Amino acid sequence: MGGRAIVLRACVSRVQHAVGHGGFHTGHIQVFEPPRTGAELEGYTEIKSFRYVYDCGSEHGNAFKSALNAHRLSCEERTDILFVSHLHSDHSNGIEHLQAIAPAETVVVPYLDVIERLIFILADTESGAISTSAREYFGNPAGWWLDRGARYVIFLEADDGDAPRPGGPMEPDGPIDDGGGDDRRDAMALPEKKKPGTRLAHHLRKPRGPVPEGLTAASEARSEAADGAVLAGAGSFMRLEWRYYETAQWQIGDWILLPYVHPVDKAVRSRFQRAVTKALRIRGGNEEKLAAKLIEFLCSPEKTKVLLDLYGEHFGHGHNALSMSLYSGPYCQSTRPADDDHRWHRYGWPYEDFPHWDIGFIEPVGWLGTGDSALKQKLRRDPWMNFYQPYASNVGILTLPHHGSAHNFHEEILAFDGLQMALATTVDRQNRVARMRDTLAVVQARGIHGHVVDDRRMSTYRFWCGRTMGR
Repeated sequence: MGGRAIVLRACVSRVQHAVGHGGFHTGHIQVFEPPRTGAELEGYTEIKSFRYVYDCGSEHGNAFKSALNAHRLSCEERTDILFVSHLHSDHSNGIEHLQAIAPAETVVVPYLDVIERLIFILADTESGAISTSAREYFGNPAGWWLDRGARYVIFLEADDGDAPRPGGPMEPDGPIDDGGGDDRRDAMALPEKKKPGTRLAHHLRKPRGPVPEGLTAASEARSEAADGAVLAGAGSFMRLEWRYYETAQWQIGDWILLPYVHPVDKAVRSRFQRAVTKALRIRGGNEEKLAAKLIEFLCSPEKTKVLLDLYGEHFGHGHNALSMSLYSGPYCQSTRPADDDHRWHRYGWPYEDFPHWDIGFIEPVGWLGTGDSALKQKLRRDPWMNFYQPYASNVGILTLPHHGSAHNFHEEILAFDGLQMALATTVDRQNRVARMRDTLAVVQARGIHGHVVDDRRMSTYRFWCGRTMGR
């Protein structure tokens, strides 16, 4: 059989856009194949690419519009996956704009029951950021997304304290035991008429809790996006995979997108729920009945005031409820030598369409975003740290929780072995975030660089990395 040795290239570029106080992070995963003849790097062609967004909102409209337009121009007007950490307006008020110009087909968002949705509605009402769209979301979350162009909505359960972690092998590029495909060694010589393939496979876990009306339980057997809305269990993730040709076995591509929703404070939440049902004069009943009654209350300023008082009594002001973190980075714990290009290297790639393979050096390339996660509280911090511990040596960049607020920060979250950069996403000069400078002082005292991504384009933070795939 005639053929050629196959060496694929994987490249990942990620950008924390300068949108002021808010969050807009974009990622681009590309896989290239070698030239059919010759050995020039410029002969590599893209097999496929995947684009994702993590959070999409800002309090600074002009800065956000500029960043969103940059994303539109670079992404061919499509977004494969949108991850939303939580529903506060500064992280989500740009979603309808995104869906109009570069729509996401798949959406991953924390699952919120009616009480959790009420908490977010009241938080935005208290801050003056409430909107008609938010009220629509409260009534029908799945329908809200599907009406705005999403094809597949994954509602991710919060961790209940022992979420399974996807532990990768030591080395990548091994076959995936999925019960199919041809993994003969002669597949390493790629027939001239057969082309390699790649995918961003969904590895969803079954939910542990009851599945509400309008959702279906995620299937652990399905690897591709489907249609509709599903409830998935904690520990679900997406993984880059590749194969030599169409009938060959899939291989581990060594890149994952791993979301995590921290546990809720069940005691406080239960007390709040009892107070709400008492105020609404509801006994028993299902979630749909409670939601309908709450919508009726939220349409009345006087009754909304009752709910706001209960919210303030139980949670205080400026409460941050459920929030979803996102790790994007290597899946494996490679022990290859530092100069082995099968390991991930950081690249210089700011102005070219094709990566400069010879400009690279070893450093942790994983990026961990935190949304508004309340990591100051041990109740949430310990499970969060435990969940991401297998990737501790891979995390090089951390986006600080709640824009760097001291109310959400604890020094323990900096305990990643290779952490080199911590980002705060706000406008420092407006003093919008509580004691952010205190947080950055702790960061810098640990020998970690701190950087504020504000509303000035020059503050945008970019990171490019890549590796060789193949055996």
